[in-house]
Amino acid sequence: MTLRTMRRHQGSRRAWWRASAGTVATLATVATALTAPGAAPSASATPRATLSLSTLEAGNGAYPTNTTKACKGKNPVQLEAWIWVPGLYRMVDVFNETHPGICVKLDDVGAGDTEYVKLTDAIKANSGVPDVAEVEFDELPSYEITHSVVNLAKYGANKYKKDFAPFAWQEVSQGSAVYAMPGDSGPMDLFCNSAELAKYHVTPGTTWAAFAKAAAAFHKADPKGYLTVFDPEDMQYLVSLMGQLGAFPFKWHGGSSVTVNFTGAKQMKFANYWQGLISAGGVKAAADFQNAFWSNLNNGTYACWVTSAWGPSYLAPNLTKASLGSWRTYPLPQWTAGANVAANWGGSTYPVFTASKHPAQAAEFSEWMNGTMKSWKIMYTAPSSLFPTYLPLLHDKTFLASGIPATGNTPLFDKAAAAAEHVKAVSWPPFMTYFLALTTMANVLNGKGTIPADFKTLQSTMTTYAKGQGFKVSS
Repeated sequence: MTLRTMRRHQGSRRAWWRASAGTVATLATVATALTAPGAAPSASATPRATLSLSTLEAGNGAYPTNTTKACKGKNPVQLEAWIWVPGLYRMVDVFNETHPGICVKLDDVGAGDTEYVKLTDAIKANSGVPDVAEVEFDELPSYEITHSVVNLAKYGANKYKKDFAPFAWQEVSQGSAVYAMPGDSGPMDLFCNSAELAKYHVTPGTTWAAFAKAAAAFHKADPKGYLTVFDPEDMQYLVSLMGQLGAFPFKWHGGSSVTVNFTGAKQMKFANYWQGLISAGGVKAAADFQNAFWSNLNNGTYACWVTSAWGPSYLAPNLTKASLGSWRTYPLPQWTAGANVAANWGGSTYPVFTASKHPAQAAEFSEWMNGTMKSWKIMYTAPSSLFPTYLPLLHDKTFLASGIPATGNTPLFDKAAAAAEHVKAVSWPPFMTYFLALTTMANVLNGKGTIPADFKTLQSTMTTYAKGQGFKVSS
């Protein structure tokens, strides 16, 4: 779950990297010694469920996060799980009640980077490492490369492969090895104020070419308005959206070789497209997840948001009555007419750590948590409100028909659920912590740079960094 996205925009991600550079395991010492293997029903056709998505920030005190019922069974195996998503104690309670031989203690030690610092420190000290922890897709390789996570294939994880969106399974695997169970995700779509679009007779279109024309038409009709906002400094958002075009800039499949490519034909096509929209005035280059961002979505300055399945949950508590019920989801436009390629922004996995004294039982917990409908029926409801990678729920009629007050009588998740099975998997490199802390793309926001120019800088910066960590780099 990408709850840390908003924190990163408040500066914590970059501050964390500077403060803990000496804490993160040095990749140079391990890079040369790796052994890692290589149509939705209408709302009227099904009962509607209205999701309460007003509070999702972990650790805000609104929901207990580390309180579970007493475990059953005599002398059960004791496990510790670090999970920051609010409300998942409900899932842990059910697991403990139905697995009397295992007792899982749930701890919220902090979300995202806060957890990763503590986790990395514990691994280095070989003390206090949890059996299972929530680790985002982009961060998992950082633990793979240091051999800190268990290959779950030996505990039968591959039998769950058919139950997950293909991209999610690919991103937790290296060959036949499985280094975590996939959890939630964030298939990308458009979240638009239909009233604003109707006011100017604009539709976002089904292709990015049509989207560009719609952006120009909207801005012409309302010179103070923009069809959407684009935040190039949100690096995870940036590379996730690049992935739809096949322009994801990294490739790593275990081992000491990595590809860094920000200047190839597809990468520059992506950069020139978005820079063109910004320069023409149809799209605003600005930070997301800020007060001004929410205000501009509410007042119609931004008609649409290119976001993920979890995006509307952040907008929900900030909506004004004027726009309530006017929001609709639209499929992410395609680069090629008639194609069906999706992108994913965010999501978490649940690895078992090699320091665990009970890896079989820890694997059983991670597999049950992420691979059963009983667990997912809890996890997708408030306050957890996770968007699944688990196909049985993605095909569930009640789930597909669910909505929030912002979307009125229309479903919230149907477009994202359809997209989940068409996401292009990407190969996250084991140095995303460094990459996500870069401020290179701030040049676009302050008007001192362009996306194509900054991509060239990123090419140089990331190549130098990867080589310095002991990787053989190709482009």
